[in-house]
Amino acid sequence: MPSSFSKSHGTYAALAAGAVVVTYAGTHAYKSRIQRKHDDGIDLKNQTVEIDPVEHIRRCTFYKDIDIFSFYKTVLPNVQTLGDAFYNGYSVSKNGPCIAYIDPVNMTKEFQWISYSMALERIRLIGSHLWTEAKLTPMKSIVTIISSNRPEYSFVEHACYMYGFTVLALYTTYNSSTILSILEKTQTEVLVVDNLNRIESYKNELLEKNYLKEILIMDNVTSNEDTKIKNIPTILESMQQSDVRSRPKVDPESIAAFILTSGTTGEPKLAMLSHTNFLATIKGNIDRRRRANIDGEPSHRHCSFLPMAHLYERSVLISYFLHGSQVVFCPIPEKLFEYYPIVKPTNISMVPRILNKVYDTIMTEVGKSKIKRFLISQALHNEQPTLFSRLIFRKIKKLFGGEVHAMLTGSAPITPEVLHFFRIALDIPIVEAYGQTESTAAGTSTHITDTSCGTVGSPVPSVEIKLIDVPNTNYRSNNNQGEICIRGPIVFKGYYGDEEKTRETIDKGGWLHTGDVGEWTSNGSLRIIDRVKHIFKLSQGEYIAPERLEDGYIRCRWIAQIFVDGISSESTVIAIVIPDEEYIRSKFRTTNPNISFEDLCKDEKLKEIILADLKQLAKEYKYQYYETVSNIHLHPELFSQENGLITSTFKTRRTIARQYFQHIIQSLYEVSDRITKPMNVEQQSKL
Repeated sequence: MPSSFSKSHGTYAALAAGAVVVTYAGTHAYKSRIQRKHDDGIDLKNQTVEIDPVEHIRRCTFYKDIDIFSFYKTVLPNVQTLGDAFYNGYSVSKNGPCIAYIDPVNMTKEFQWISYSMALERIRLIGSHLWTEAKLTPMKSIVTIISSNRPEYSFVEHACYMYGFTVLALYTTYNSSTILSILEKTQTEVLVVDNLNRIESYKNELLEKNYLKEILIMDNVTSNEDTKIKNIPTILESMQQSDVRSRPKVDPESIAAFILTSGTTGEPKLAMLSHTNFLATIKGNIDRRRRANIDGEPSHRHCSFLPMAHLYERSVLISYFLHGSQVVFCPIPEKLFEYYPIVKPTNISMVPRILNKVYDTIMTEVGKSKIKRFLISQALHNEQPTLFSRLIFRKIKKLFGGEVHAMLTGSAPITPEVLHFFRIALDIPIVEAYGQTESTAAGTSTHITDTSCGTVGSPVPSVEIKLIDVPNTNYRSNNNQGEICIRGPIVFKGYYGDEEKTRETIDKGGWLHTGDVGEWTSNGSLRIIDRVKHIFKLSQGEYIAPERLEDGYIRCRWIAQIFVDGISSESTVIAIVIPDEEYIRSKFRTTNPNISFEDLCKDEKLKEIILADLKQLAKEYKYQYYETVSNIHLHPELFSQENGLITSTFKTRRTIARQYFQHIIQSLYEVSDRITKPMNVEQQSKL
């Protein structure tokens, strides 16, 4: 987090004093400006059209009559595989600046830009080496990358796309047993890592693997241990232009990448994505952006900090390279707000958890002063920018570099108050997108002129959507609710080595069953309301969507994480709460200032304070009585990848968490302090 703000969760009172008012005049002024600049012609009251009244299939109104399996090909028609991306970027940028890197040791050092021609040369040299020296087979061989974000990552990745090898990117947080298991399963022929320390603990095991032909190191290091170990700088220096091989013909339907799913309900799986899958998603998004006058430009700059192993960042980067834009790699995500003022990004790809932290920190600061609360209120109320708004929001704009034109947020839901706040504070279009790995990140996105909150917009050009009944629940397609099913050229090719799971996910009609529950709103936009596998039933028959409740409860200033759960023999939900240690120690008074955090979590008074706050939030968010937590357990250890309770994309592994806390969950119901079931019929209404 930026040093200018203290780390803390904002209070709901501060939220009410500040951000909520954006729904009035401030929102009106913002909406008017956005509509003037970015009107794409959509009828905001009719964003989708039902093209099949039997299956209730819907498309975005723009694309109701197109062939979704071929329309994307009309966008950048010369780009037929991912191997064409850098060539297109070279052409449109006129060989402009392509890639730079922030030196983590000396962040004040001036950028050394790599031009598109220089990047292309390195990509082709690496691809030629993999083909001729490592003896890889186009459209068959697999190259695995484990590295932090840096230029060489993209060089290797796009060398594989260009010469037809499949890229498998693994998170740097994976342990050695997981990595060795995946390498064995996929029979990876080349492993690429940023430095030797990355594989030091299991290097000897790797060298013994017959299927592994080479280990390539991105750093310029010398190793005489084994001929399998080589470094990329030496390869680039030793190769001549005469060593560059012409690209093989790559089938667009061949597999470009294996992407690991998050594995929230089980072990991660390897999703196989083709060149067509990627391009159908990226080109479809390009068409939507063009309609709204926010198409990519060579002058645009991107700050790459999200893991490149994640499909979200991967797709964003490919899109930037297609447009000939400028990319700066930032190797330490925790230093993001030190990078932004240096990089000065024009377009930002964001995830809600970071925006939430910034928002909470700002609101905590605002809450300390009546004057600051007044200024925020004035800034958000006024029709036109004033001295107040310029003073208040200038600091926030500088936080993001000061030159942001647009923002995309995805990978998780964002709360309305946070979305409203940043729209007004940054005065830019913010688009929210919905998709998943199996749909190559495609699904829906919000239209820029739709400044409402709580929906994820309409289907993108390469997608059509239907909702189907969810068994044993009240979610029915006839009520415009149900499990979201997606069809189009973006649907993945299946799970590697797992035909059974593939058949469970893609039905005979080509529909991808997402596992998410959605509903069509009155204006034809989609709202995500649940997750099929996470729904559980309480004793009175009510179905609980825990993630939806957690999105509200996480606003509690006392907590860092929360896991809402319940059992079918009980009538209310409970929660495992991980308190925010820094906030607790600054606000909660104890007789022993040296008390350990573990002992602090056993303090009954602290538990009462947090539980009372959560119940107040339940009232604010109008949760039903059975959705209001009746008891909590304070747990001193954060959910992390190390303890196996969250995925590499920071989603809770709910099945594992439920097993881990099963005895505590049971004990939380064995107390008398519960919310009694009301007799009021209205309170007992179904979800």
